[in-house]
Amino acid sequence: MSDPIIAPRGQSAASASRPETELEESRYNRYEANPVPWWISLLWVSFFVFGVLYLIINLMEG
Repeated sequence: MSDPIIAPRGQSAASASRPETELEESRYNRYEANPVPWWISLLWVSFFVFGVLYLIINLMEG
């Protein structure tokens, strides 16, 4: 495992983030997926079901 990026002594923590430098070849970025909670999916499904029912009811009345 590689060493952490540390700010030089006497400087702020923001100096540890050096956006002007290139990514180091020896380090790998690990991206991990964060699964969506079940209730977020339920919220989206209920939103779309409500939208479809709203359109159907209002188009039948008009």
